Amino acid sequence: MSRLMYFAALFILFFLGLSASRASAALVCDTFASPPVVRGEGIAERVGDIRLTCTGGPPNALFTTTLFFFLNVNATNRLVSADSSALAGLVLTADNGTGPQPIAAPATLIGPSSVVFGGVSFRLSPTGSVTLQLAGLRAAANELMFATNSSIQVTLASNPNTLLSVPSTQLIVGTPEHGLYSAFSSKIVCGPRGSPLAVNPASFASFLQSGATFNSTRLTEGFPDAFGPLSAWQNLNADTGTRIIVNYSGLPAGARLFVPSVIAGSDAVRPTAAGDLGLTASGGQYAPGSSGSLLLSLVQFHDGNGAHGTPIYTPGAPGSGTVMFDGMSEVALYNGAGAAVYEVMDANPSLQESAQFPTFLSLPSFSGSAIETSETVSLAPLSTVETATAKDPLQRFEQVDVPPDCSIVGDCNAHYFPRLYVVESALNYSIPAGSSYQANYVQVQNQSGGVMQWTTSLKYLSGGSWLTISPASGVGNSTIRLDATPGSLAPGTYKATLTIDAGPIAGSREVPITMVITPANSPPPAPAPTLQSIVNAATFAAGPIAPGSIATIAGTSFAGMNLNVTFDGNPGKVLFSNATQINVIVPAALGAKTSTQVIVSVDGNSSAPLTATLAPFAPGIFANGILNQDYSLNNAQHPAAVGSVIQIFATGLSGSGMITAKIGGQAVDQPYYAGPAPGLAGVQQVDLIVPQDLTGATVQVSVCGATSTAPAVCSPAVAVALSQ
Repeated sequence: MSRLMYFAALFILFFLGLSASRASAALVCDTFASPPVVRGEGIAERVGDIRLTCTGGPPNALFTTTLFFFLNVNATNRLVSADSSALAGLVLTADNGTGPQPIAAPATLIGPSSVVFGGVSFRLSPTGSVTLQLAGLRAAANELMFATNSSIQVTLASNPNTLLSVPSTQLIVGTPEHGLYSAFSSKIVCGPRGSPLAVNPASFASFLQSGATFNSTRLTEGFPDAFGPLSAWQNLNADTGTRIIVNYSGLPAGARLFVPSVIAGSDAVRPTAAGDLGLTASGGQYAPGSSGSLLLSLVQFHDGNGAHGTPIYTPGAPGSGTVMFDGMSEVALYNGAGAAVYEVMDANPSLQESAQFPTFLSLPSFSGSAIETSETVSLAPLSTVETATAKDPLQRFEQVDVPPDCSIVGDCNAHYFPRLYVVESALNYSIPAGSSYQANYVQVQNQSGGVMQWTTSLKYLSGGSWLTISPASGVGNSTIRLDATPGSLAPGTYKATLTIDAGPIAGSREVPITMVITPANSPPPAPAPTLQSIVNAATFAAGPIAPGSIATIAGTSFAGMNLNVTFDGNPGKVLFSNATQINVIVPAALGAKTSTQVIVSVDGNSSAPLTATLAPFAPGIFANGILNQDYSLNNAQHPAAVGSVIQIFATGLSGSGMITAKIGGQAVDQPYYAGPAPGLAGVQQVDLIVPQDLTGATVQVSVCGATSTAPAVCSPAVAVALSQ
């Protein structure tokens, strides 16, 4: 409701109240409401019942009056018809000591936020008293936009000619809060090697056994009773119980998504979970009880906003026994997008509950780079209609950003959530006036599990637009390059702040940046770079390097504006550099050569050549380069279970031939996967199934490469932590 309309309503109320005060009122009514917490996303939230306790009237007298209710937001009960101003779903009763009796008085809108009951007729008790109560009033809580200390308020008035006085008191009838919080274990990433379809796509257990790519979504109530079945108090005259719509997008051609048909919540006999958000993997077990237990059912035949359709599962009566869930349903995708809608079928109104579920991916292998997909959740049905209408659904919700739930669940620092770490604490530049740009680097790392997406922003404290950043966003570990350019700025000191934001769970970091522009002069000639060694970038061990893999060059005077590395004249791709170290991809074009001449050039100054030995395979496993099946870093705190898959990241396996492995003394001739690591240039990935017969807390693992004419060459062994 606009401010103008609200103040107009208050003026009407003041006039009515003034007129009433001039009459000698025979019946005086005190007002009361018990305001519930309502969902701030809600457009048609049921507010608290409003009670008028009236005394002082003539014994057994029959009263007829008109009652006005003025809200500070729109009233959104359903209209009786499209061409009518009459409202449905409101229940007005009178109790003169014999129990509440319905009053057959029509409720009518006289403005978007003003409701009037005309012809309200009731009889007083023998003591001249009566209690009037209004229930079922619905209001657009979303109009308050979660403002601090905001509330839904109602102001009451009556017809002054009926000798009934209602104090002009504003009642709080609802307090809005977020109704839905959420968490995601990771993003669904579509990798070139695809994701297998379960042997039985209709079975939760079959998908767990398939090794298919999945992520988990967690849905948490913002307050007890935010999720309710159709029978819940807030759903009086509603079309459905609380619904949640899960929207997926960005999926490539051939992708298929599967979700559980029924989800057992956090207080079930056994909650539904896939094992990557802290609970044991299970399809879920549920027992109907008198107190209620959170249970969600997939809705079929819903529309794009999450309305209409029918839940595919209805729970039994309390005491009917425990039910085990294993069913899966496919999400219909169109142009890479689709939605799953769940409806709350049972809940405990006294507990703040949550529920989690996996989304499994089936995808054939494809060529190209990995594809990031998107997933969002919202209370449903979604709508933008904030007025009373004859056809729009009850309930309905505005689509808003859903806050993370880890502070409610208590797992903000859990290992399965990403955590941002930035290596550099500050950046400093010193550049002569009028000179070209100077480069510096910031390393972004994910120090925990899951998939970490991040974005950057720059704030200039002095000067402006003297920094160029690349890339401005990314996923997981990466190196950000920042070029400082003096341009036309005068000599002096300039400051800026780089912010790297990885979301509310992973966190954000600020890196202060200082650029000192010195007066222009003729600097002494820069020293030529020198090369000391070139080694495997994963192990830093002396030995041959492999074309197509990553090598580390150690030396001096590598810092400068333009850095180039060549191998027999073939350019290598520089991944990282500072004054003494360069990480570079050895050109695959070197092919079967057994040695190469390496030259580093900095700003036109070239080093003396360094001879490096080449080999088809020169494997090495990166430090902290082994992940468990749930993408957590393998260590003593997060060991790999026997029978699970470990992911090994190495370099030096880029040759043509066979990739094998050794684990716990056992040779693995056919790894689960062996080839390029998606999205990581120069890095190879080897996935192994941990043999069931391995014992002990740790075993040694190495990866190997062999050609048809030479025996296998294996990496130095690395310890893998096991759980039995």
